[in-house]
Amino acid sequence: LVFFESFLYLNLKNKNTMNLEFLNNLTFPAVLEFLMTISVAFTSIQVYLQINKIWKRKQEKEVAESQSISGLILMGFTCILSITYYSVVQNDIISVVDTSIYLFQALTFGLISTGLWVKSDVKLSIWALIKKAIKLERKEADYLIKKFFKPTNAEIIINILHQLAMIDDYLDPKEKELIEAFAQEWKIEYDSDKMKKNEDESENSFIRLRNSVSEYLESEPQKEQAAQLRDMMDTLINIDDSVSPEEELINSELMGLIDNYIKGENESKSFDVLVVPQRNEHHEFIQQLLPNAKRYEVAGGIAYSIGSFYSMKYAEMICNQYREVNLFTIVHSDINKEKPIENIEP
Repeated sequence: LVFFESFLYLNLKNKNTMNLEFLNNLTFPAVLEFLMTISVAFTSIQVYLQINKIWKRKQEKEVAESQSISGLILMGFTCILSITYYSVVQNDIISVVDTSIYLFQALTFGLISTGLWVKSDVKLSIWALIKKAIKLERKEADYLIKKFFKPTNAEIIINILHQLAMIDDYLDPKEKELIEAFAQEWKIEYDSDKMKKNEDESENSFIRLRNSVSEYLESEPQKEQAAQLRDMMDTLINIDDSVSPEEELINSELMGLIDNYIKGENESKSFDVLVVPQRNEHHEFIQQLLPNAKRYEVAGGIAYSIGSFYSMKYAEMICNQYREVNLFTIVHSDINKEKPIENIEP
C-alpha cells in the first residue's frame, strides 16, 4: 500500500511538472506559429470554395470575361517572387505552402479567363486566347475609374445645371464657370449659347426643368449620386450670393423631388393641382389634354388631378396656368390619400 501511494504521488508530480513546462513554453511566438500552421488549412478551404464556384461555370463566356487576366498574371508573378523569398531567404515552409495555394488559384483563374473552355466555332491556340483576353481587357481597363469620377448620365446633369442657372433668364459668370468646371472634369462639351438655342421656348422653363430632373431620377441613379446632384444644385443657386425668386421657387420643388427619391418615401407631403370642370366642354378638354388623369370626387364635383408636387408655391404656379385658360383650378393637400373614382360619366 505504501509502495502504491508513493508511485501515485510520483506519477502526479511528473504530470504537473510536464504541464508547467508546457505552459512555460506557451509563449506568444509559439501561439502565433501554431495559428499560422492552421491558417494554411483555412487558405486551402477558402481557395477551394472560390475555385469551385467559378470552375462549375468555366464554359460560360460572361464568367471567363469577368476574370482579369492581367491582374491574375501580376498575382502569379507576385506569388512566385514571394515563394522564392520565403524558401531561399526566410526558409519559411508555412508561407511557401500558403503562397503556393494562391499561385494555384491564379493559374486556374488565368486559364479560365482565356476562354479555354468556352464553346466556339473557331479553335484558337492557348497563346491566341491569352492575346484575345488581354486585348478585351485593354478596352475595359478604365471602366471603373470612369465610374468613380464620372456620374451616371453626366450629360443630363450638365443639362439640368444649365437649366437651373438659366431659370431667371440670366447666366451669371460664376454659375457658368461652375458648370464649365464640371463639364471639363467629365470631358463633356458645354456651350451655353448652343444649349439656349436648342431649348423649346414655347415650353415653360420651370416645367421643363422639373421634367428633366424627374427623367434623371427615373433612370434610377445611385442615391449617393442623387444626393450629390442636390448639393451641386444648391451650390449653383447660392454661388452668386443672391437667390432670385425664380430660383427659390424651383429649388423648393426640386429639393423635395430629390429628397423623396433618396429617402424612398411614397407617402411624403404633397400638393395636388386639381381642375374642377364647370361645363361639359371642360371635361372633354381635360380628357384630351391629359387622357390618363385620375379623377376624384370633391366638394365642387368631379376633379381631375393634374399632378402632385412637393412645394405649395410650385403647385400654385401650375394652378395659375390653368386658371389663365378659364379652368377652375385648386390646390389640394394629400389628395392621394383618397381613392380615385372610375367609370363615372361627367
